[in-house]
Amino acid sequence: MPRTFAVFRGYSVKLARNALFCSTLFAGTVFAFQQAEADDINWRQFEGTSIVWAYDIHPYADAVAAQLPEFERLTGIKVTPELYPDDAYWNKLTIQLSTKSPSWDVVGTGIQPAWDLAPGQLLEPLDGYLNDPKLTAPSYDYKDFFPALRNALTWNVKEGQIEPGSGHVWAIPHGFENIQLFYRKDILDKYGIKVPTTPPEMSEACAKLKAADPTITPLGVRGVRFWSSIHTAAISIAKSYGVHDFLLKDGRLDTGLDSPESIAFHKDYVDMIKKCAAPSFANDNWYQVVDGISSGRTAMAIDSNMFGFWNDVAGKPASGKIAFAPPLHAPNGKNFESNIWIWSLAMNAASKKKGAAWLFIQWATSKQVELNGATAGKLVNSPRASTWTDQAWLEYAAKPEFNNFVDTFKAVQGRAELAFTARVGFAEAINAWAVAMQKMVNGADVKATLTELASEIRSSM
Repeated sequence: MPRTFAVFRGYSVKLARNALFCSTLFAGTVFAFQQAEADDINWRQFEGTSIVWAYDIHPYADAVAAQLPEFERLTGIKVTPELYPDDAYWNKLTIQLSTKSPSWDVVGTGIQPAWDLAPGQLLEPLDGYLNDPKLTAPSYDYKDFFPALRNALTWNVKEGQIEPGSGHVWAIPHGFENIQLFYRKDILDKYGIKVPTTPPEMSEACAKLKAADPTITPLGVRGVRFWSSIHTAAISIAKSYGVHDFLLKDGRLDTGLDSPESIAFHKDYVDMIKKCAAPSFANDNWYQVVDGISSGRTAMAIDSNMFGFWNDVAGKPASGKIAFAPPLHAPNGKNFESNIWIWSLAMNAASKKKGAAWLFIQWATSKQVELNGATAGKLVNSPRASTWTDQAWLEYAAKPEFNNFVDTFKAVQGRAELAFTARVGFAEAINAWAVAMQKMVNGADVKATLTELASEIRSSM
């Protein structure tokens, strides 16, 4: 999800200077260059062009920036990165594209921002480029991206609204997150706490932890009045209860947030938050979740899995102490669900250099560049299935300090998919859900609050 990774920047710089990383990256880029030379496209067909690539400041951006000299040598295309802090980037992205400025050629985006950009013809559809044998190398292998990621970035626009499932490809996956439960193995082992699998089990575990050590916050979750707090723990668990943000009723789109399943979920979830989360829940964002789990002030967290990985790195205070598990699920359910956020590369529809922009997108999301980023420890969740069978990545990610990261990723990824309904105006409804969640945690009646929330959403549809 969108965020500023200042907390990880020092780690990224240190890692980039590491001799092992440099030698691995060099070997990978040489291989990539040799592979590109063997491809059946002319990588120098836009030689002499200069393009601008804009992105959030993020380790995923670092993974590409470290390899840019290789792209420029391969293509003769000059790439200027423009990397911005989180809030500044997303605001600037909206302004740049909505004013149809051609100054940015390639942009980083997520699924939800793309939903709002595509209907205004602000993003360039990419399927034409993917299917052009003069522009896309046979070795690119678009189907190597996890199906859930490809599906989430493919849709039609009809009468200003999103129709998912088929249609144009609007962006290419570059990195992604799935939602997991990660926990301080040292704390749970010390107090004999079994890893919870449902909200009621989590509530029981929290009671035991509080009794054993009142200074520990049992569970870290986001609670801010913004859709990102629903995006991680809440929606993943809610889906296992059968909750739908939107669904079709009698051929018309309606919200499912006042359904019996939603009431059951919210009662369990709100009870869990009251018993487990910090008193600062309403103000907690990802920063607090990460800080708590890395410092040991928090025993468990439900959020993006990469946070646990980055804090397990050798030499960090929490190294080897964080382990992973699937997200919680409904007490009467057999399966967990995990939402995804996809960091993607898209093309500005107003770009005057679309051919060169596509070659950059293709290269930056290619198998070898993705693998290089992964083995450098920056691109934790590569969107390509081939990365997760590559021995170099698996040997790195399976080091003892990362505990069961790889096994849990593989178990979760089979059920990871976009949990929200694709639609323009996504943020308004989900922001309202986040506000309602705070009200319920503060004591408001669950059923009455959800009835009011559903009515508010229906009136705005």
